[in-house]
Amino acid sequence: MKKRKVLSAMALSVGLLVSSGLGAMNVEATANVEAKIQESKQSMGTLTQPSESNASEIVKAAVKGDINSGLGSSQKNSEEFVDYRVIEESVDYKGQDLVKVQQTYKGYDVFGKVIVTQLKDGVVKNTLGDVAKNLNGQKGLKEKQRISKDEARSYVKDTYGEEVEFLQDTAVQKVVYVNDKDKASYGWKVDFSVAAPTFAEGFVILDTKKGDVLLNAVKELDQALSDDAIQYAKGGNGGGGKGGGGKPGSGSTVVGPVSASGVDKNGNTRTFTASEMSDGTYEMADYTRGQGVLTYDADYADLNREYRLYPGELLSSTSTTFSDDEGVSAHYLATSVYDYYQDEYNRNSFDDNGQQVKSVVHAWDSSSTNDPQNWFNAASVNDGAMLIYGDPLAGAYDVAGHEFAHAVTSSESDLIYSGESGALNEGISDVFGVAIEKYVTGSYNWTIGEQSGQVFRSMSDPSSIQFSADLVYPDDYSDYQTLSYDNGGVHFNSSILNKAAFLMAAGGSHNGVSVSGMGEEKMFDVFYYANVDLLTADATFEDLRNAVETVAIDLYGAGSPEYQTVSSAFDATLIP
Repeated sequence: MKKRKVLSAMALSVGLLVSSGLGAMNVEATANVEAKIQESKQSMGTLTQPSESNASEIVKAAVKGDINSGLGSSQKNSEEFVDYRVIEESVDYKGQDLVKVQQTYKGYDVFGKVIVTQLKDGVVKNTLGDVAKNLNGQKGLKEKQRISKDEARSYVKDTYGEEVEFLQDTAVQKVVYVNDKDKASYGWKVDFSVAAPTFAEGFVILDTKKGDVLLNAVKELDQALSDDAIQYAKGGNGGGGKGGGGKPGSGSTVVGPVSASGVDKNGNTRTFTASEMSDGTYEMADYTRGQGVLTYDADYADLNREYRLYPGELLSSTSTTFSDDEGVSAHYLATSVYDYYQDEYNRNSFDDNGQQVKSVVHAWDSSSTNDPQNWFNAASVNDGAMLIYGDPLAGAYDVAGHEFAHAVTSSESDLIYSGESGALNEGISDVFGVAIEKYVTGSYNWTIGEQSGQVFRSMSDPSSIQFSADLVYPDDYSDYQTLSYDNGGVHFNSSILNKAAFLMAAGGSHNGVSVSGMGEEKMFDVFYYANVDLLTADATFEDLRNAVETVAIDLYGAGSPEYQTVSSAFDATLIP
């Protein structure tokens, strides 16, 4: 398990501050620095002289310009009122020090401006990301605030109605927002989660002067495809902790784990761990993995009207043989996904801290279909704590892997579900959907969702799949489009990453570039470590390339065939 020290965790959501002073540092300032500026948002090489100072102190000194360094000009800002708050100190996949700092201005986070730095033996070796510049001269940071914090909070009711049902308290944080034209202004970042009349979670950033929406990163249930989120009422029925379980009010408790079995939706007999109950029944609750992997039956409760009934009741049986094929599929796949991350990356559940995983079968949303048994959707909910399946998707191996990967991303890079970062979020989930299918079946398949009877996307040939009546999925970055729906095209543009990943693994020729494949396992590794250690929430495709190439260099060497494969795959898909 990765050893990490996360600093000021609450500060990420409520804007707490740390001291702006550097303290008693021992960082040597010298002009003798050898560096290579690879990209405008990445610097690589020997970027600082060796120092015995704390890694985070070295990084803060470099980005503030207090020491001579090889960081690019876009990665340094020493203006008055600019500071940097350390949000993570850990050890990366290579055993190097990893530091992430958040830029602040007058104590407020500059949204999306996080610098990720790798250090070895007190030397900065790699820095990714950029910072906002020329903030003191920005008109938008001098204008008076006209929208109050409470008025910003009212955005949720103004948008979803006075009768909106909140699933958690709305958090409002003042931030500095810099648009794509480098114009800065203050904004209210409003994080919310609601269940009715529309299921929605995410955040918006509102201009503090006029209340205009500067950024919308909200996921809603009625948007297309399999990753649109819903929330459920916390603390609802169905138990959840070890020793709980049983039907509400039954008083039945867990006796211990047992080996159970059943036939899944694909006709395979599966063996899995369940729980023997004190009343002589058995439940689909496996407490041998982290805080538990549990599978519930929603009994076709309508997500559009009966969300309070979710997650439902734990699936039960009078014997160790379970007859619900959707439940058998979901439970077996959830434990398989859990085991994949444990076996491959020593990861303890999606949050790396053993968090409980709930799978829910027989889900339904009446706004999508009148047929409860044919709700063709699935979702990763509440940052992965609940995986919900309509009946057709419960047996799709890569769908289970896809949804769980969203939860891993939420716990790590937390890629914003909008625009390019949202497309990366979706693409990385497809990559690990493929990984899970191999882990479960022993063979690879480069299409997504086929066990459901419908193929959502093709990683090997994206444009062979129709996205809409007038659009096919793109297979290179030249066809990237910002859509007026689908959160800017997060599903649509994800296929660009998918094609790059396929070429890395299997090889091939695309856009006149020949790629020698390096195998699936190495491809999974470079994407996993990039997502966990190097990507930031607002990452672009360019940032993805920088991060994945960095991992390839660290793991295999700058002159290695693996690095050449990674670089060629990005060239072939025209990712800058």
